[in-house]
Amino acid sequence: MVLILKDKLPIAGHLTDEEYMHFLQAYALHNRSMGLDERRNYTLSNITTIERDVKENCFNVYYDNGNWWHYAKDGTWYLIKDLL
Repeated sequence: MVLILKDKLPIAGHLTDEEYMHFLQAYALHNRSMGLDERRNYTLSNITTIERDVKENCFNVYYDNGNWWHYAKDGTWYLIKDLL
């Protein structure tokens, strides 16, 4: 069965349907791990850019607060500034 997603976020229009589903899965797990106050900073509408990172096999997801996260296809994530 092939699922065709018609209503992707505009910033994710360049992702394939499969990539978009991986992104949404990682986003949902990430979002559920946060408290309610923190979630306000990381809604889908706070995302400014989603980039493929072929080398790391993940997506770089940028938020309007200046933070950006790696969202891996296995559903894990990590904050980039934590690595500096």
